[in-house]
Amino acid sequence: MTPQQRSTARELARQAQADGVQHVHEWLCERTDDALVREEAKRILAHQPTSAESAAASTPRRPMVVDPMLGLELGGFRIERLIGSGGMGRVYVGTREGQPSRAAVKVLSRGGVTDIAMRRFQQESAILAKLDHPGIARLHASGLHDDGQSTFPWFAMEFIDDGLDLTDWAARQSLPMRGRLELFVRVCDAISHAHAQGIVHRDLKPGNILVDARAQVKVIDFGIARAAQEDSSRFGVRTETGQLVGTLQYMSPEQCLGQRDRIDARTDVYALGMILFELLSETYPYDVRGVPVAEAIQTVSQGKVPDLREALPDAPDALADAVAQCLAKDPDDRHTDAGALATALRAVLAPKPATLATQRPDAAGQRPATGRSGSRGGAGVASAGTRSPSARKPRSSRLMGAVIALLAVALLLAALDVFGVVDVRGLASRTLGR
Repeated sequence: MTPQQRSTARELARQAQADGVQHVHEWLCERTDDALVREEAKRILAHQPTSAESAAASTPRRPMVVDPMLGLELGGFRIERLIGSGGMGRVYVGTREGQPSRAAVKVLSRGGVTDIAMRRFQQESAILAKLDHPGIARLHASGLHDDGQSTFPWFAMEFIDDGLDLTDWAARQSLPMRGRLELFVRVCDAISHAHAQGIVHRDLKPGNILVDARAQVKVIDFGIARAAQEDSSRFGVRTETGQLVGTLQYMSPEQCLGQRDRIDARTDVYALGMILFELLSETYPYDVRGVPVAEAIQTVSQGKVPDLREALPDAPDALADAVAQCLAKDPDDRHTDAGALATALRAVLAPKPATLATQRPDAAGQRPATGRSGSRGGAGVASAGTRSPSARKPRSSRLMGAVIALLAVALLLAALDVFGVVDVRGLASRTLGR
């Protein structure tokens, strides 16, 4: 951890303590994407009293504000407690009578019920209804609720028990490179399912990929997702106020540049490449957090992306190439979708062929040598019909021996002819019929 990261963690811990934050993990996820900073801030907070505890003796308690959603029933789900909130909605834990499992109930904040917010919220529930994959949080129910003052949408989805974001979970488990890669392939499988349904997530990041207590991956938050064939003007890359839609650290160049017509499955592939680089190396290809938007956009769209091997020297060439293809500036140069990326990563994980092939010895008792491939860390077997120089050597030796033997016979015959022992010329004439 760098000094800057420690400083950021201390400041976040100070703010959380001063504000008496109860849901620390969600609060930190909203303020930083750096898993190491979040873990350090949690560690600091775990050894300090909360502001409520430290001030209880001297400060009178404020009247408790009761959340009107608590105790409310939506579609048979009773709202129990708040677990998170954002700019557009709030998420609660809900229970259904007679069922042991809980649900995450998301509601659109009363103050955020604009036409665009309503459309996006309903779009999210409609997209979740199309998806059925163990790696994506499932939709249970959705609807509209009228509390007498306003009408707002809600939907209930699968609750992720003890869910940690992807990078936090991998760090806590101390997963080796292979384990992290196997985990990430399951993420790709989940996103591949969405791509097969024509859905582009558009906001993939570690905080939107949870791993539950059973080590099951769960992709969440399809709040700005859209169907690939949908009119791009309806769900653009900026809000009405000009803010970018998504998380800048994981945005593709086409998202940053507002190229709506180029946003498709390959946009998610770019974000997956950013996440995979971070998951494997615990560093960013580039860090644009806290950087002015114009400078960040220039970095994303034009900056050189470091080779994975610079941050992770042990990374195989094939893995580094797969990540580099994800992070290509031009979508046409990337993997076509998450399924294609998963295929490339499975090839990296596949067992390599044996270095030496067991073959029968040739006539001279020699065993033909096998060749090695030029790829890093890999070995291959020489292809059929291809003989290495060492395999050709016995044949050359036999040929040279035959030539020497013939010369010796010729010299012997010449000597015998000279001394009159054998009439070589006569013998040759009779042999040729002359």
